[in-house]
This record gives sequence, structure tokens and C-alpha cells, in this order.
Amino acid sequence: MAEKKLNAADKKLLAEEKERQEKEEKEKADREALYALFRNTPQFEILNAALKSGNLFHAYFFYGPEGSLKKEAALLFAASILASGDEIIHAGTEDKAKRELAESILRGECSDFIFLDGSRKEAIKKEEIDRIQMRFSHTASTPYGRKAYVIHRFENASIGAMNSLLKFLEEPAGDVYAILTADNAWRILETIRSRCISISFQPLSRSLLEQSAREAGVDEEDVPLIAGIAKDPAKLSELAASAAFQGAKRMFRQYLDEEEGPLLYVDYENRYKAKAGSDTSEGVRNKDAKDQNIDMLDWFFGFLMMFYHDALENDDRGSSWYHKSVTRAAKSESTRTLTEKMKIASIARDRVNRNNDLSLLLAQTLLGLEECTK
Repeated sequence: MAEKKLNAADKKLLAEEKERQEKEEKEKADREALYALFRNTPQFEILNAALKSGNLFHAYFFYGPEGSLKKEAALLFAASILASGDEIIHAGTEDKAKRELAESILRGECSDFIFLDGSRKEAIKKEEIDRIQMRFSHTASTPYGRKAYVIHRFENASIGAMNSLLKFLEEPAGDVYAILTADNAWRILETIRSRCISISFQPLSRSLLEQSAREAGVDEEDVPLIAGIAKDPAKLSELAASAAFQGAKRMFRQYLDEEEGPLLYVDYENRYKAKAGSDTSEGVRNKDAKDQNIDMLDWFFGFLMMFYHDALENDDRGSSWYHKSVTRAAKSESTRTLTEKMKIASIARDRVNRNNDLSLLLAQTLLGLEECTK
């Protein structure tokens, strides 16, 4: 019998289903990669021990710099609490029911779990905190008798929202668990922090990130570069393949005189706005062009910070060209000069945003670095 030919609509559905499955598989693989990184941290041992003992507190506060796996740890810990697990639950957990519950939480599909993301422009509002309390007061808990919520980047909450949460924490329900995260602990009310178990998170070590980058298939030349300054350990291969990263690497090599050609520069104003009133120029939207320039300069200044730090520490890991440049800088420049240059690069990186003239920022930074050498 001849096979039935698929019409256009059927082909579209099959393609969409394949895309959905591939996306789910990638997300699952990414979660397992993050779990593998988290498992090698002291914080994993602390939280795992709390689950094993069954001695859980009603509120936890995870704080530390961006890229220290606070968010990932909060989600995994919340899933483990809801499933009454005696260890951190993840995609490889043998108990199918607990594994599926954990996966539903990580996908945002569990009715007994709320994730509120504060990594946005507008502040977390009082009404959003009130809705958490209202929702949990009207819904049944999981088969294990628990509910949980994670508020990520809680330092971006309004004072009204913080005060509302404080009342919630002062009179905690027996079956509700809170996990707050923040990059800046000092921006959270002390009265809130005092009602939580606080756990400090540190950036992942370069060696651990290098190992993860290699496992993700990142090119060997890029491994030490991306591991030195990456902010998102979940996207190492994606970041390394980006035009912003590769452009910044070329700028960096040109700055070190390791690649011929004039130094690349951010030219949003001159090039992408050349046609007045036009949203595109040379096939690139103005917004996309500036976003890419922002990312590229962020990487470039990050490379400079890492380079001067490595020269101070005489840490010459990486490709031969990087090794040669670090060794040369360590021998030819004083500790004071290297420290000052690292400071200049750090300040410049903090100023990379949409409100600054990026071309001017780059020119000023390069001039400042040059003057340090004189």
C-alpha cells in the first residue's frame, strides 16, 4: 500500500511537534547540566543535609552574585520540599512521581508552586505578594501536604511589597515554604532577612566552568575566555557562538596586538542610524544593532578585567596567544598599573547600557588604559 502523502497542515503539525520535543529535550539536558554544576557546590551539601534531616525552616534567603546558581538551586530545593524528598530531586531521580513533580515545577506547571521573577525593569509590587498569599489560602496542597514559592531577585521589590511579605513571614502557614534570592543582600529589609535561613552563594570556579564549557562543546580556544567572565552557566555554548562574543574576542585580540586590522569599535550612531527615519540599515534593526553592541562591549571589558587580573596573578591559562600576552604584561607592568587598568575596565563595564554613548565610552576607556602605561 502506498504511503499517504501529508498535506501542508499535517507537515506543519509534525514540524511543530518535533520542534516542541527538541526544545523539551534541550531544556531537560540544560537542567541536568546545571544540576551537575550545583552538585559540586557547598550550598548543595547544606540544602541536601536539611532535606535528609527533615528539619526544614519556613523561609530561606539565597544571596550572591549573578551566575552563582541561586535561581537554579531555589527551584530544585522547592521541588524537593514539595515532594517531601530526602535529597535534592532532579531529572535523574529514580522515583517517577517525585521526578515528574520536580519537572512540572521547573516548567512552571505546578499549581502548588509560584515563581515570581524580579529580574525585570519594573519593581515587584505589593499586589503580587498579596496574590501569593491569597492563592495559597484557596488551593489544596500537593499530595505531600506542602506548598512553596520562589521570589527571584527580591531586591527589586517595592517597600510595600517587602512589608507585605514581612507580614506573611511573621505568621507563616505550616505547609508553606518561601525561598527568596537576591544579588544584593543589603537591599533586603533586615527584618525579612532575620526571619530566613540565609545561605551565601559564590560564583562557580573557573575550572568548574571550563569543564562545563568543554562538555557543552565550546571551542577549546574559547573555553578559558567564556569561563572567566560568563554570567550564565546554563548557556555557555550558546554564548560562545554568539556574534557579540566572537566580535568581542576579535576586539580583544586586536587590543593585545594578536590579530591584524584596525580595532573594531561600536558604531551604532554612525552606521545603523545613517538613514534618518529608517528603522533598518544594512539589514539590521537599530534596536538589535545596539543590543548586540551592548553585549559585545560587555564581553570586551570583561575580557580586559580578566586579562589584567590574570597578569596580576601570573595565571596564563588558555591559548598560546593569551599565555604570551599575560606573561608579557606581568613582566612589563607594575602591580599598581595592572590594578588601575583592571579598575578602569570594571568601571567601563558597569557603564555599558542603553543610556550611554557606547562609542564614546570605548574611546574614553582605551584612552584611560593608554595613559596608565605612560
